[in-house]
Amino acid sequence: MGKVAMPAPLTGAKKISVGMLSLGCPKTLVDSELVLGILDKSRYEVAEHVSHCDIALLNTCSFIQEAKEQSIDQILNLAELKKEGQIKALVVLGCLVQRYQKELEKELGEVDAFVGTGDYETLNQVLGQVVQRKRISQIGHQPGFLYTAAIERIPLTPRYTRYIKISEGCDHICSFCMIPTFRGKHRSRRLDDVVCEARRLVEKEGARELVLTGQDTTYFGRDTDNQFLLPRLLEELNRIKGLKWIRLLYAYPSCVNDALIEAIGSLEKVCHYLDMPLQHISDSVLKSMRRGMTKQSTYALIEKLRKKIPDLAIRTTFIVGYPGEGEEEFQELLAFMKEAQFERLGMFVYSNEEGSHAASLGGQIPEAVKEKRFHEGMVLQQKISEGNNQRLIGKTLTVLIEGRDEKNRRLYRGRSYMDAPEVDGLVDVRVPDRIRLKEGDFVTAQVESVAEYDLRAAYLQLETS
Repeated sequence: MGKVAMPAPLTGAKKISVGMLSLGCPKTLVDSELVLGILDKSRYEVAEHVSHCDIALLNTCSFIQEAKEQSIDQILNLAELKKEGQIKALVVLGCLVQRYQKELEKELGEVDAFVGTGDYETLNQVLGQVVQRKRISQIGHQPGFLYTAAIERIPLTPRYTRYIKISEGCDHICSFCMIPTFRGKHRSRRLDDVVCEARRLVEKEGARELVLTGQDTTYFGRDTDNQFLLPRLLEELNRIKGLKWIRLLYAYPSCVNDALIEAIGSLEKVCHYLDMPLQHISDSVLKSMRRGMTKQSTYALIEKLRKKIPDLAIRTTFIVGYPGEGEEEFQELLAFMKEAQFERLGMFVYSNEEGSHAASLGGQIPEAVKEKRFHEGMVLQQKISEGNNQRLIGKTLTVLIEGRDEKNRRLYRGRSYMDAPEVDGLVDVRVPDRIRLKEGDFVTAQVESVAEYDLRAAYLQLETS
């Protein structure tokens, strides 16, 4: 694709509308909210839809091949809208840009500007160039923007559930992952700065659930204070009045220590939920992946977590089709899944990321074998999940209400403490005719029936605190 002719400058008396489409994980979503918050409000206004605005912003992901393909597809979709005149300019940000700057500049002439992961604070200057129909790339050598509480965020989630990114980058050297190359080394925010932001989100913006995220949340404080500060951060957040749930994502298993387990188990507002990607169980695969864990240490950690927090919902992810994963190693993984009975589990087909150590390894697995293993693993997890859910029938759960069923007005949809936004299951709550709930309410409900991943429950009462 070659360069395209530039239309007339984006000028006029009205404010310029800016729309945002955010792809990928919650970490990117926080970045997208920050980008919108950085906008000069005297000149720009946030559009309701990215498909109808003056300037469309696309925040990309490049974690694995599937994410890269989705990012490229969305760039092309927005470029077509620009061609049709529904949008006037297109700015692409984020991980894909940081990783593939030269290729994107060469191939995507329809894009007016590229902004790297460490350059979000320059957005107003970049848009100033775009308004004048100048093509620009703003991609520095320091990837990964570490923000502070002083920067406003425009929410892209419901106000009752907000993400907080407590760190940026990663110091681990997993063989399959290229994140440190486009997000940088691990850098923690200051603990008091995170608490300051959390208080604002709860006390001024109405958040009831805070979801902590980062490439590795367990490493928080290691670089700034030479100690793991996540347990202390959870203690500070637990004191915030009006906050109901604190949820923890992306815990690195080798850094889940006794202090963190104690904090999760004992602090009232911390959900008994732990997102902890394990990636595999075979010793040979874990060693090659450079995960810093063994089969024995993984089993010991799971046993400790189950003993200390009996109702803990563990979410994990596994990679199938990693180089050198034979049938024996794959069956070892399935056996572990059966034994551990994880409440929530995602599975990835190994993506051969150029530049990664794993890409240079022998024993690469054919795509057909990868797909077969993926489907076999997910079918097993469906059965495990349904079995776990069956054991919940008759039990009462606190449910965060997120909306109402359009067809059956007596049904409200929400999540339990075991369910993170977007990635986990849902709870349908049946309510009496006289009851009216609103988004962000917490209710007590009794589980009546289950599916593989979702629950159906009967309303008992509204929780007031």
